[in-house]
Amino acid sequence: MKVFVEYTGVLDVKDVPSGSQVELPDKSTIGALLSHLKIKPEHHRFVVSAVNGKQQRASTRLVDGDRVLLSLPMGGG
Repeated sequence: MKVFVEYTGVLDVKDVPSGSQVELPDKSTIGALLSHLKIKPEHHRFVVSAVNGKQQRASTRLVDGDRVLLSLPMGGG
């Protein structure tokens, strides 16, 4: 299946530019997508993900054509 992936600049993804289409096995989860993007497993819990405009958990299964937006919350003062 193919999903479209966008992410904010603070997320360190090396081989897949934001706005790219990614090929994943059927029934892959957001967590599997994060692993495919080479995001360290210990960092997965910090990534906020939205699928087709709705915030989802890492265990959410993706389907062909989904649009996934990944971001990291920022704080400061």
